[in-house]
Amino acid sequence: MDVASSVECYIKEHNVPSEVALARISSFVEDAWKTINQAPFKYPTLFPVVQRVTSLAKSMTLLFLDKRDAYTYSKDFKKTLESHFVKHIPL
Repeated sequence: MDVASSVECYIKEHNVPSEVALARISSFVEDAWKTINQAPFKYPTLFPVVQRVTSLAKSMTLLFLDKRDAYTYSKDFKKTLESHFVKHIPL
């Protein structure tokens, strides 16, 4: 009753072991990250739009950091949110 993850889909589609699928998806993420970081320089006239898209993409790293799915399992994300928005930084 669970929806397949991107890793599971890649394994099934390409008939590869999980290690290969994880490595390949990690390379997709790295390539996408490079593209996102280059976008403001490639399209300076569209900077307000590009900035919003890159901000959204960068926020996804908080949700899926360390190969965890904090979007689906939000209890795992509670500590991260508290550390960013609730707890004060000691001076």
